[in-house]
Amino acid sequence: MTGCGFIDLRSFLDKITLETGVGQVSAISSIRASNLTEGCISLKSINFEPRLPPGGSVRNCTAVLLSIDGSIEIQSLQLELSIASKALGSSCTGQYLDAQEWSDQGKLVVIGTEDSEALVYRIPKLREENIVIVDFTRHSLTLKLKDLPKLTRPSFHFIIAENDDPEPVDDSAWFAVDQNHDYILEQF
Repeated sequence: MTGCGFIDLRSFLDKITLETGVGQVSAISSIRASNLTEGCISLKSINFEPRLPPGGSVRNCTAVLLSIDGSIEIQSLQLELSIASKALGSSCTGQYLDAQEWSDQGKLVVIGTEDSEALVYRIPKLREENIVIVDFTRHSLTLKLKDLPKLTRPSFHFIIAENDDPEPVDDSAWFAVDQNHDYILEQF
């Protein structure tokens, strides 16, 4: 983007709300930096077709993307996805993936994002000490970053996959949230 103006408050807060079969999901982002610019930060969601193993399928898959257009030194960044559901989440992490699932009345929702190892691999300027492993509660996952070096066009994602429970093909929703970040960027 061009024509971005300086934000005196040095902070950015945005929220997206999505309906799922298990409950409403809210995505809330918060960024604090000394050089934030108006119009250069966005929080968006989009439905897309995930890459799945043969035979796998999901009813719905949504990517939530927090992106910054420009170079920025981030003092703190938080991207939280929470679900308003009576079901309690359970962890279902994997290599390069932090994820959690909720199941209620024959419906399944899995929410996932890159773990700290994947972020360090994708953004070599990051160091493990910059990253707090994604925090889990029974109703949310939160990516927290702090004191980051200057990054050019950084972006971070969460994926929400919905399916029937039990799934027609086991672990389809889990594989749906385990997507490469570059593939997610192509969707936007």
